[in-house]
Amino acid sequence: MDPAHSSSPRDRFERVEDALQRQEASIAALATEAQHATSSHDQTLTYLAAQLQQLTATVQQLVAGGAAPAPLPMPSTPASASPLMGFTPEPRVGTPERYAGEPEGCSPFFTNCSILFALQPHTFASEAARVAFTVNHLTGKARLWGTAEWEQQTPACSSFPAFSAELRKVFGPVSMGPDAAGGLLNLSQGNGSIVDYAIEFRTRSRLSNWNSAAQCDAYLRGLADYIKDELVLFDLPNSLDGLIELTSRMDRRIQTRRRERRSAEVQHAWAPRRPSLAATPHLTPEPQPGGDEPMQVGRTNLTLEEREHRRRRNLCLYCGRAGHFVSHCPVKGKAQQ
Repeated sequence: MDPAHSSSPRDRFERVEDALQRQEASIAALATEAQHATSSHDQTLTYLAAQLQQLTATVQQLVAGGAAPAPLPMPSTPASASPLMGFTPEPRVGTPERYAGEPEGCSPFFTNCSILFALQPHTFASEAARVAFTVNHLTGKARLWGTAEWEQQTPACSSFPAFSAELRKVFGPVSMGPDAAGGLLNLSQGNGSIVDYAIEFRTRSRLSNWNSAAQCDAYLRGLADYIKDELVLFDLPNSLDGLIELTSRMDRRIQTRRRERRSAEVQHAWAPRRPSLAATPHLTPEPQPGGDEPMQVGRTNLTLEEREHRRRRNLCLYCGRAGHFVSHCPVKGKAQQ
């Protein structure tokens, strides 16, 4: 199903609103550039008119035979060229996700906004355009706060850095250092992969004030037991990056060995088994003349292997000979007589 058709009307309205907001900012930037270009053109026309007037006066003096005219001043280069001459199309960048006021999402939101402003400097040429875009991408309680600030035009709306600093005070984490340190102490690999554990540990360690030795100790403390057992044979690196690289490489080898072991177990389970003794053909000796009967009177029970062997070879279940069955066994009849 197309995601555009599955979205709600509110989502479509917000996308249209975002597009209109960006279009308005782009039009405002182009209008400013056009105004600057018009002003530059007016200055150029005024300069040319003055030069033409002075040239006309000089010609009249020459015709009248007057004194030598004063030399014409050298034309000066306009102070600034038109900004439209060097305009290049800006890259199309996805807009940041709306921020609802979660403390952990505050820094990523402003980072995404800063990247957008850096890649589209003409669209967001003024601080007012940047603050307006940021307010428009707030939602929930953060949008209520931002709307109130914008309507009152508080000092926070004077620039994007001022607005971001004020919003961080309201919705950002109260103290990133202690919170991140506590998260490092409680963080553990558990049953997850070493890659996921390392990513989360790196993210939290960047926000803490711990030194490299403390971060390494906390990282080792949260590793799974099977990794700790393997680390006994290694000299540990002194940096967190080296420790993460070592444990990641070790975990990949362990996981590869586990897959090989499971594959070998599956192949062994489906491998054909060696034939048992029950499947080995039994040779029934022919009765010797004058000897004892193959089955003596009173011995009516056969082992399962012997019974199965005689049935497969169509032998008599009583005497073990071929050519008849137990119901017509001559040996059985003699024994009963």
